[in-house]
Amino acid sequence: MRPLLWITLALLTPSLAVLESRAEDMQLRYITLINYGGYNVDPIVLHWKTPDGDKKSKNLGAKIGKNEAICYDLQKGGNVPDGSEVWLVAKIEAGENENCRKDRKHIYNASSEETWWLEMAGTTYNNNRCKNVSDKNKDYGTGTYVKGNSNDCSP
Repeated sequence: MRPLLWITLALLTPSLAVLESRAEDMQLRYITLINYGGYNVDPIVLHWKTPDGDKKSKNLGAKIGKNEAICYDLQKGGNVPDGSEVWLVAKIEAGENENCRKDRKHIYNASSEETWWLEMAGTTYNNNRCKNVSDKNKDYGTGTYVKGNSNDCSP
Protein backbone atom coordinates (compact mmCIF):
# COMPACT_ATOMS: atom_id res chain seq x y z
CA MET A 1 0.00 0.00 0.00
CA ARG A 2 2.83 2.43 0.78
CA PRO A 3 4.45 2.22 -2.66
CA LEU A 4 1.08 3.09 -4.24
CA LEU A 5 0.83 6.18 -1.99
CA TRP A 6 4.34 7.32 -2.98
CA ILE A 7 3.62 6.80 -6.67
CA THR A 8 0.35 8.76 -6.41
CA LEU A 9 2.09 11.63 -4.60
CA ALA A 10 4.90 11.66 -7.16
CA LEU A 11 2.40 11.91 -10.00
CA LEU A 12 0.35 14.67 -8.31
CA THR A 13 3.26 16.88 -7.20
CA PRO A 14 3.99 18.46 -10.64
CA SER A 15 0.27 19.22 -11.12
CA LEU A 16 0.07 20.90 -7.73
CA ALA A 17 3.17 22.99 -8.48
CA VAL A 18 1.58 24.28 -11.71
CA LEU A 19 -1.63 25.22 -9.87
CA GLU A 20 0.38 26.95 -7.14
CA SER A 21 2.40 29.02 -9.63
CA ARG A 22 -0.79 30.10 -11.42
CA ALA A 23 -2.31 31.20 -8.10
CA GLU A 24 0.69 33.50 -7.58
CA ASP A 25 0.30 35.29 -10.92
CA MET A 26 -0.75 38.92 -10.36
CA GLN A 27 -3.80 40.06 -12.31
CA LEU A 28 -3.49 43.81 -12.96
CA ARG A 29 -4.60 46.73 -15.07
CA TYR A 30 -2.09 49.43 -14.05
CA ILE A 31 1.71 49.58 -13.79
CA THR A 32 3.57 52.31 -11.95
CA LEU A 33 7.32 52.90 -11.75
CA ILE A 34 8.74 55.43 -9.28
CA ASN A 35 12.27 56.83 -9.65
CA TYR A 36 14.00 57.80 -6.40
CA GLY A 37 17.44 57.48 -8.00
CA GLY A 38 19.98 60.12 -8.84
CA TYR A 39 19.46 59.63 -12.61
CA ASN A 40 16.89 59.81 -15.38
CA VAL A 41 15.07 56.74 -16.66
CA ASP A 42 14.53 56.88 -20.41
CA PRO A 43 13.20 54.98 -22.23
CA ILE A 44 10.67 52.94 -20.29
CA VAL A 45 9.55 50.07 -22.50
CA LEU A 46 6.46 47.96 -21.90
CA HIS A 47 6.86 44.36 -23.07
CA TRP A 48 4.12 41.77 -23.34
CA LYS A 49 3.64 38.19 -24.37
CA THR A 50 0.15 37.46 -25.69
CA PRO A 51 -1.78 34.33 -24.72
CA ASP A 52 -0.85 33.03 -28.22
CA GLY A 53 2.87 33.46 -27.44
CA ASP A 54 3.56 36.55 -29.59
CA LYS A 55 6.04 38.99 -27.99
CA LYS A 56 5.67 42.73 -28.53
CA SER A 57 6.85 45.98 -26.98
CA LYS A 58 6.02 49.66 -26.83
CA ASN A 59 8.03 52.68 -25.69
CA LEU A 60 5.91 54.45 -23.05
CA GLY A 61 7.51 57.78 -23.95
CA ALA A 62 7.81 59.20 -20.45
CA LYS A 63 11.28 60.16 -19.24
CA ILE A 64 11.24 60.14 -15.43
CA GLY A 65 13.80 61.87 -13.26
CA LYS A 66 14.35 61.83 -9.50
CA ASN A 67 11.06 61.84 -7.56
CA GLU A 68 9.02 61.27 -10.71
CA ALA A 69 6.84 58.31 -11.62
CA ILE A 70 4.92 56.88 -14.52
CA CYS A 71 1.38 55.50 -14.14
CA TYR A 72 0.29 53.41 -17.11
CA ASP A 73 -3.23 52.06 -17.68
CA LEU A 74 -2.93 49.00 -19.93
CA GLN A 75 -6.58 49.34 -20.97
CA LYS A 76 -6.13 52.93 -22.16
CA GLY A 77 -2.93 51.95 -23.99
CA GLY A 78 -5.03 49.81 -26.33
CA ASN A 79 -2.31 47.52 -27.68
CA VAL A 80 -2.05 44.78 -25.04
CA PRO A 81 -4.53 41.90 -25.37
CA ASP A 82 -6.33 40.76 -22.23
CA GLY A 83 -4.50 37.82 -20.64
CA SER A 84 -1.02 38.90 -21.77
CA GLU A 85 2.00 38.66 -19.49
CA VAL A 86 3.47 42.17 -19.05
CA TRP A 87 6.77 43.62 -17.77
CA LEU A 88 8.88 46.76 -18.06
CA VAL A 89 12.47 47.40 -19.09
CA ALA A 90 13.78 50.70 -17.75
CA LYS A 91 16.92 52.23 -19.30
CA ILE A 92 19.02 54.38 -17.00
CA GLU A 93 20.54 57.24 -18.97
CA ALA A 94 24.32 56.73 -19.01
CA GLY A 95 23.72 53.45 -17.21
CA GLU A 96 22.19 50.06 -17.82
CA ASN A 97 18.87 48.40 -18.61
CA GLU A 98 16.87 47.15 -15.64
CA ASN A 99 14.40 44.36 -16.28
CA CYS A 100 11.26 44.81 -14.17
CA ARG A 101 9.87 41.31 -14.79
CA LYS A 102 10.52 40.16 -11.22
CA ASP A 103 9.53 37.13 -9.19
CA ARG A 104 6.15 36.17 -10.62
CA LYS A 105 4.07 36.62 -13.74
CA HIS A 106 2.07 39.82 -14.10
CA ILE A 107 -0.99 39.30 -16.28
CA TYR A 108 -3.10 42.07 -17.83
CA ASN A 109 -6.73 41.60 -16.81
CA ALA A 110 -9.07 44.28 -18.21
CA SER A 111 -11.55 43.83 -15.34
CA SER A 112 -8.88 44.24 -12.62
CA GLU A 113 -8.28 47.45 -10.68
CA GLU A 114 -4.90 46.29 -9.31
CA THR A 115 -1.66 48.21 -9.76
CA TRP A 116 1.80 46.68 -10.01
CA TRP A 117 4.08 49.03 -8.03
CA LEU A 118 7.78 49.23 -8.93
CA GLU A 119 10.54 51.57 -7.83
CA MET A 120 14.15 52.34 -8.66
CA ALA A 121 16.70 54.11 -6.45
CA GLY A 122 20.42 54.51 -5.95
CA THR A 123 23.02 55.94 -8.30
CA THR A 124 23.68 55.36 -11.98
CA TYR A 125 25.81 52.27 -11.31
CA ASN A 126 24.99 51.25 -7.70
CA ASN A 127 21.86 49.82 -6.07
CA ASN A 128 19.65 50.86 -8.97
CA ARG A 129 17.61 47.70 -9.46
CA CYS A 130 13.95 47.82 -10.37
CA LYS A 131 12.19 46.48 -7.26
CA ASN A 132 8.66 45.53 -6.29
CA VAL A 133 7.22 47.96 -3.75
CA SER A 134 6.11 46.24 -0.54
CA ASP A 135 2.42 46.29 0.36
CA LYS A 136 3.16 48.60 3.30
CA ASN A 137 4.72 51.33 1.16
CA LYS A 138 2.40 51.69 -1.84
CA ASP A 139 2.40 55.46 -2.06
CA TYR A 140 4.06 58.05 -4.26
CA GLY A 141 5.04 60.22 -1.34
CA THR A 142 5.01 63.98 -1.10
CA GLY A 143 6.42 65.88 -4.05
CA THR A 144 6.42 63.00 -6.57
CA TYR A 145 5.36 64.15 -10.03
CA VAL A 146 3.35 61.47 -11.90
CA LYS A 147 3.43 61.15 -15.70
CA GLY A 148 1.85 58.59 -18.02
CA ASN A 149 -1.58 57.94 -19.46
CA SER A 150 -3.49 57.68 -16.15
CA ASN A 151 -3.87 59.11 -12.66
CA ASP A 152 -5.52 55.96 -11.31
CA CYS A 153 -2.46 54.16 -9.88
CA SER A 154 -2.77 55.76 -6.43
CA PRO A 155 -4.14 53.53 -3.69
